[in-house]
Amino acid sequence: MKAITAYQEVKQKITGDIVRGRYFMGEALPAEKELAKELKVSIGTLRKAVDELVSEGIVIRRQGKGTFIAEHDEQRLLYYFFHVIKHDADHKKYPTVELVSFQSASANSEEAKKLQLKEGSPVWRIVNRLSLDGQCVIVDRLTLSKERFPTLTRSAFQHREGSIYQLYQAQYGQVVARTSERLRAGAASKQDAEWLHLKVGDPVIVIRRLAIGMQDEPIEWRVSTLNTQHYEYFSELGT
Repeated sequence: MKAITAYQEVKQKITGDIVRGRYFMGEALPAEKELAKELKVSIGTLRKAVDELVSEGIVIRRQGKGTFIAEHDEQRLLYYFFHVIKHDADHKKYPTVELVSFQSASANSEEAKKLQLKEGSPVWRIVNRLSLDGQCVIVDRLTLSKERFPTLTRSAFQHREGSIYQLYQAQYGQVVARTSERLRAGAASKQDAEWLHLKVGDPVIVIRRLAIGMQDEPIEWRVSTLNTQHYEYFSELGT
């Protein structure tokens, strides 16, 4: 096994402290000198580790204030995890979300593979409709492991304060640090066509997204169907 570098070890220690609850979401990390002394590393090594945590969206630097554990507030959800915009629009909007179904189920082979479960393991299956400008543009189908979210209920999910990722973070300590997505062309099913105001077989984009935690653990598997007649998927990459 390849040995990890000093800064990678520091990064793992800080991430572990976040996962274990030593630092809460929105809380500042200790000052650099204090944290470097505690971890017995140089300021340069500490900064390199924190730089990676910043690039991964796990912590946020605030000029003149320090480094803080990232929170899933509405703005972060919008700009990092919601990638749909009206054709030729020059600004993004936050969607309204309607819960359609919340069911207990057994993981099929795909869900089990993505969530690193045994096939047949208990899962929650959730269907949401997301609307912009009063029109449903996305149908989201989410799968969650019951082991990771044992006490989740339809009421708690539906009446949560804030976003879905905020619920995962605040109630279960499950912090989504990044997502992995794949897109493919598809055809609208009968149910999706009805919800998206399309004809059966009309073209749609299917977005398959795995939400991943700070220790590279799978948190949520989501398959989204997007109506592209008036809306499009966008991605903004930094350099």
